Amino acid sequence: MKFYKSKFFEELVIFIAMFVLTMLHEWMKVDTFIDLLKGLIFFILLYSQAQLHRHLIFPFFLSQRYGVYIFLLFISTLAVSAMLLALDYFWIAPELFRGEVSLGMGMTYHFVLCLISTFTILSLFLIKQYSRELHNRNETQLLLSQMNLKYLHAQLNPHFFFNLFNNLYGVSLTDPQRTPSLILKLSQLMRYQLESGMKERVTIGEEISFIENYVAMEQERTGKRCEISYNYPNADNLLATYSIAPLILITLVENAFKHSVTITNRWFVNILITLDDNHLIVETRNSEADEKLKNPSIGIGLVNIKERLNMLYPGSYDLKVLADESTYTTTLKLTLNALSNG
Repeated sequence: MKFYKSKFFEELVIFIAMFVLTMLHEWMKVDTFIDLLKGLIFFILLYSQAQLHRHLIFPFFLSQRYGVYIFLLFISTLAVSAMLLALDYFWIAPELFRGEVSLGMGMTYHFVLCLISTFTILSLFLIKQYSRELHNRNETQLLLSQMNLKYLHAQLNPHFFFNLFNNLYGVSLTDPQRTPSLILKLSQLMRYQLESGMKERVTIGEEISFIENYVAMEQERTGKRCEISYNYPNADNLLATYSIAPLILITLVENAFKHSVTITNRWFVNILITLDDNHLIVETRNSEADEKLKNPSIGIGLVNIKERLNMLYPGSYDLKVLADESTYTTTLKLTLNALSNG
């Protein structure tokens, strides 16, 4: 990290800027190093009061404990005001108190000065913190957009469509009556992939329909060679109530098909989706691919989905992977948002 972006450097800049502003009206009177030292020590006390308020007292205000906050603010300001008054009276400017300035007026002046400097410095830090959070939020949004774009480009690999079009050609020759429905499913599949990428949320029903079309096309592609089962909830009211980030489940389903190919054992893919209140559970079970047919990209797919889940559902999901000699199982449990909450 560059030095000028460090917290220490930012604190130093604010300290120097506030010191210069505080001493500006006295600058013409600073003739010696002692005068500068007096002003610096005076300001350090003011700055310490502001930092004490920022780190230890202001959190009570944020937690809505207003009584405690006002009490601690008054006590701390009074204590620092008394220290500043003593500093002025005995060292910095004792001549002022031999004239018209009484101790009461001096105490009031220092008390108000403490309050002003405290809230001025606090405002600067709050503005800086808000700016940093806004910057981080923009960077996160940009990263998320880049991830979504990358995810969309990598989604549904071209070999799937290539094989599918070949199968469609064969079906059109042998069983032309089935061709229109298959073309319609393919059209819905491609349209959803393109249009949903422009949305932040879709309903669970829309996502499940997309997966249903995908499974249907895979069933057409693999024929009777692969045993496929796909079970999902039929409660239309629940499916329309909850929302999900689009295309977040398809990686699990696609991986199940892509990495299940076997010619030595039973070839199968089982997909089970359940919806319990605001929890979505997606379980995919598939046959372990033969060693010669294994695709090393399965790890990449799981890494991609974990990155998206960490970005979109931090602390609200659980993804488990279990593998043995014959079966590969992934289970995703996801806490959903009601559609009205986005």
